[in-house]
Amino acid sequence: MKSFKKFAILLTAVICGGASLADVNEVEIASGVLRGFASEHQPNVTVFAGIAFAAPPTGELRWRPPAEPIPFAGVKAADRIGPACWQARNSDASLYARGNLHRSEDCLYLNLYTGAADAEERLPVLVWYHGGGNTTGHGGARIFDGANLAARGAVVITANYRLGPLGFLAHSALSDESEQNASGNYGLLDQIAALEWVKQNIAGFGGDPERVTIFGQSAGGTDVCLLQSSPLSEGLIHRVIGQSPGCIKMELELIQGHAAGSAYAARLGVTGSGAEDLARLRAIPAERLIATPGGTTGPLIDGWVVPGRPYDMLESGDQNRIPVMVGSLAEEYYGLQHTAGPISEADLDDYLEAAFGGEAAQVRSLYPEALDLSPLDARKEIMGDNGFLLTSRMWGRLVSERGDNAYVYFFTRPAPVFKLYVPANPDLTGTGGQRLFGAYHSGELAYVFDNLDLVGLDWDADDRALSEIVADYWVNFAANGDPNGPGLPRWPAYDPDADVVQILDAEVRAAVHPKSEQLRYLEELYLRGR
Repeated sequence: MKSFKKFAILLTAVICGGASLADVNEVEIASGVLRGFASEHQPNVTVFAGIAFAAPPTGELRWRPPAEPIPFAGVKAADRIGPACWQARNSDASLYARGNLHRSEDCLYLNLYTGAADAEERLPVLVWYHGGGNTTGHGGARIFDGANLAARGAVVITANYRLGPLGFLAHSALSDESEQNASGNYGLLDQIAALEWVKQNIAGFGGDPERVTIFGQSAGGTDVCLLQSSPLSEGLIHRVIGQSPGCIKMELELIQGHAAGSAYAARLGVTGSGAEDLARLRAIPAERLIATPGGTTGPLIDGWVVPGRPYDMLESGDQNRIPVMVGSLAEEYYGLQHTAGPISEADLDDYLEAAFGGEAAQVRSLYPEALDLSPLDARKEIMGDNGFLLTSRMWGRLVSERGDNAYVYFFTRPAPVFKLYVPANPDLTGTGGQRLFGAYHSGELAYVFDNLDLVGLDWDADDRALSEIVADYWVNFAANGDPNGPGLPRWPAYDPDADVVQILDAEVRAAVHPKSEQLRYLEELYLRGR
């Protein structure tokens, strides 16, 4: 029977000479027995790091759905975060720099933080999928340490998934060997495998398999949006939190993925589509695959994992009729384009014409304040509104209109600027003050995980108060499908007609969406062109 086995680690302290007095927890899972350790940040939270939730997707398992994890004998110390999935190293000058990560194809690991004192507690479970454009990132970043969330009465999991061409390559040869006649979306299948692991094992960690919330940001927000409507996640999830998602407008079909995959394979010297050609692709080193441009590097509509267009699937509610919490930030692209140089009025007009055609002038007229700043400021604001903000608002509307509760937020707190994923070297060269990017893309992450003491710099009392509120909202929603709770500012369920959202700032309040006029028009344009 899966259960906690608690022992004082005095004996360990004697043997190892340096351990502190805390409880060691042993939990039996389907593949063996794991030993966890007390969190260094929250002593009443137990951490199990580097748990394999699937077999290494290498060799013949490359570009296949994840297989069951390999059983092991004895008691395994779950004290080391697993390697990141293969990805290119990004610039150390970037806001999103990740440094020299330990990368491997053997990367399907999760980290678990439990606030349960015993296996009978049945705490709500939050499963996190990181951002990074489905090409970079990993669940073990310090900013995602789940101890402070778990201490509120939850089990928090941060999971890896395959990235880039290793996670999302579509190719006719791969579809031909598939029982579902589909390829690509291996990263999404990894995320589902993590949920299947949760369903099978989470009770042993004091978690409730009937209260599982998936949450993700940026690409992770897009992925949880797709998982909500996937028939493969039916019964595995009970709530969804999407942070800066971009799923609604996704329209890439499998046939287009096949074409991109064939062109990518040709660049690797493989031009056929038979079994021998596929074997050659599987033999190419991961480093070369990642270094070669092209191919499908994100989700697509494959008819299996993602059966149709995200807008249509959310509207139909055919799968996972569950509550949603979703939102975005006020200055998303001030982070994403923080290295962009000035552009001219003509450059801005070219962007507007490409994005909106004959409606370019009307869209331009909706942004007089941004235009007064600069053409670049206007482009950043319009791109953020037409992408992340519009997706969040439409997702909330679709869920609300089908009769399920949606809670929509708008994060407007200007966050301190720092390298989010390299806490040892957080400083980012720039002028304009520590909060020069406003509420930038990913700026909410430290608040959500209540990790202001672990990452970043120059936090103040307003930041700390907001972080407490935001983290409470997230855990309450996981527990009850409703973010509200004692002592918290009231957050109303979303009504598309009223368009009232929760403003997350130094003052947390409910108000009509500050971008309501712009978003209504942008949504009208999108629906007109469907």
